[in-house]
Amino acid sequence: MISLKDVFCAYNRIYQFVWKTPLSFSDYLSKIVNKEVFLKLENYQITGSFKVRGAFNKMLKHIEAARRRGVITASMGNHGLAVAYAAKILKANAHVVVPKNAPKSKIEKMRIFNPRIIFHGENYDDAEVYARKLAVDKNLMYISPYNDLDVIEGNATIGLEIMLQNPEIDSFIVPVGGGGLISGISIFLKMTNPEARIIGGQSDASPAMYKSLRQGRIVKVPLRPSIADGLHGNIEESSVTFDFVRKYVDDIVLVTEEEIRRAIKLLYEKVGILVEGSAAVTVAALLKYRDMIRGKTCLILSGGNIDPSLLASIIGRE
Repeated sequence: MISLKDVFCAYNRIYQFVWKTPLSFSDYLSKIVNKEVFLKLENYQITGSFKVRGAFNKMLKHIEAARRRGVITASMGNHGLAVAYAAKILKANAHVVVPKNAPKSKIEKMRIFNPRIIFHGENYDDAEVYARKLAVDKNLMYISPYNDLDVIEGNATIGLEIMLQNPEIDSFIVPVGGGGLISGISIFLKMTNPEARIIGGQSDASPAMYKSLRQGRIVKVPLRPSIADGLHGNIEESSVTFDFVRKYVDDIVLVTEEEIRRAIKLLYEKVGILVEGSAAVTVAALLKYRDMIRGKTCLILSGGNIDPSLLASIIGRE
């Protein structure tokens, strides 16, 4: 459903609007796990996360419709921020539905780009259903954070960049929520190197993809509060990501909320990199499941938009 040509076309389409982020070797993490560890720093991307890649690819492929109709999405923060930014640059009207538990710091960043912010629901699942309804009622273009081939194409450009930066990397650890990021990266990497090993990291507070893979179908799971808010929520029943993950991803592992907190603290204090919880799941997974990982390993640090009060509570802990 997505070819290598599609990914290269997406890269050429969005390159003038997004940044080529660094691939940085980590001496500290490499010594801890006795493997060469590289960090793909999407936390340094425009708007502070990888999400602008998919947002721009979607809107640029359908630019006339986006401008004529306007766009809408549901988001806990990063995707809405990306859609709002891309819409501002491309001169389209943006609507973002956010639930009550969305981080306030991300909402405030979103306001800079002047989207219409609509508060609805107690959690992401509620916001997603409502945004889909508004898209139909108001004839707006819906941009899913994960269940959209154009968005997944945009995400796949991260895999392309990594291969251009270091084609010798063997293993990859990627954050997993709805599966849009790991779908795109794994599609490109497995097509170019079938021997590449791709592991997804997910919080045990929101293990929808983990549970779905083990049951062989998309299932709805109970959700607990999580500092990995960008990965929080269930998966739409029709999501294309489930089949992509089942085909291209080698395994998904779970980490605890405490392990995510320790990973944020470690990166901040020992490596000098600031990430949010959704990105830190990859570091937590590396430390917990290091024996599963082989060869040169790349961790996708997907975003850095952490709430300042949360960061203070983490780095201030003994």
